[in-house]
Amino acid sequence: MIDDFTPEDRYFYLYLFTNPHTNLCGCYEISIRQISNEIGYSKQSVENLIVRFSEVHRVILYSGETKEILLLNWNKYNWTKSEKFMKALRKELDAIKNNEFREYLEGVLNGTVSIPYQYRMDTTNTNTNTITNTDSDTKYQYKAVIDYLNEKAGTAFKDQSKDSRSHIKARFDDGFSLEDFYTVIDKKVAEWSGTDMAKFLRPSTLFGTKFESYLNQQTGKKTTSNRFDNFEGRKYDFDDLERQLLEAQGTR
Repeated sequence: MIDDFTPEDRYFYLYLFTNPHTNLCGCYEISIRQISNEIGYSKQSVENLIVRFSEVHRVILYSGETKEILLLNWNKYNWTKSEKFMKALRKELDAIKNNEFREYLEGVLNGTVSIPYQYRMDTTNTNTNTITNTDSDTKYQYKAVIDYLNEKAGTAFKDQSKDSRSHIKARFDDGFSLEDFYTVIDKKVAEWSGTDMAKFLRPSTLFGTKFESYLNQQTGKKTTSNRFDNFEGRKYDFDDLERQLLEAQGTR
């Protein structure tokens, strides 16, 4: 499971296990706003992570109605059989507001249930706004990619648009992972932001046919000089060449 985590996933998972709201039973109240304030992420990013951890990694459950989060692996690392611990644990179980969460943990305690993969989070409550869970990992991935691009590049693309979905789908069909998309976005945002290339921070460019070359591109200055024996080689401004190529492609 950890092998599938991005660095952002690892940070978020560590936070869920170590924040000051945790308790003995591994099911505690916490709002999206609280998480956002404590880890420094936007509410949209927190919502995306909760959906990812619930629907893709399947290691947490979240109730928007009661604002409770359930860590499905908490008991493996934190429960003991001591009488003192059990007394305190049962008291916390009785205080859980979400009926399904409470019944699940009682089943774990009695050894009668396993992780309830059939449970689906309906909504995540964020004050006046709600988001609805998607029914497939694919839909989540489209949204995660576009949300990440918008947050990093300050853009406002829609994951539902035909242009965005077609390019993202093509790259997933090629076998690229969600982390590959994050890597490409990070590289090109760092390289193009604040330059005239910033206008190409869009799905059709980043996730098009040059996606793999962007993924494998080495970071650092791209303007280089070549030498052959004692002769000065021609110096190329690869940023300018790439800009011209992209502009030419956009006019076709």
